[in-house]
Amino acid sequence: MHPIVSLLQLLRLLKRVEGRKKLQKIVHILQTLGAPFPQRFEYSYYGMYSSQLRGEIERLESERLVTEKENLAARGHSTYLLTATKRLEKLLDNLDCPKNPPWADLAQELNDLSAQQLEAISTILFLEDCGLEGDALRQRFQALKPHLESIFDPCLKKAREFRSKRLVSAKLVSAN
Repeated sequence: MHPIVSLLQLLRLLKRVEGRKKLQKIVHILQTLGAPFPQRFEYSYYGMYSSQLRGEIERLESERLVTEKENLAARGHSTYLLTATKRLEKLLDNLDCPKNPPWADLAQELNDLSAQQLEAISTILFLEDCGLEGDALRQRFQALKPHLESIFDPCLKKAREFRSKRLVSAKLVSAN
């Protein structure tokens, strides 16, 4: 299967994603938890970011598989609303791609979270993958994301919940 198919499936599944940052975090979290997203991520100001993913979205927009419209959000900030088009759905139907990949429920749950929650969870997962835990994890997170300090504990809980779901699904896959 072509590497971009997972991204196409995600966009069809979610139908719309409110914000470029939000999409970046959703893909990073799914990838970290084992979903087949091949994009390369690196740490940047807003957390994990993939210029490859950004380029793929631009290409999908130029091919009219997604639309991206600027929305004026609260406090005068702009966000971008990404929406799957009928053309994307038709393409995936022609490729006979499943509408609900194994990571579909998790993707829906992630899309229901705010961009800030996703930024925090994504950063926590990244720091854990770097070997940080306990107080060292908390301190590094607070140094990198002081504006998200107030949501660290609930986001840490969510990150651990998501990791446990991955372990459960990995056991189910290996048992079959």
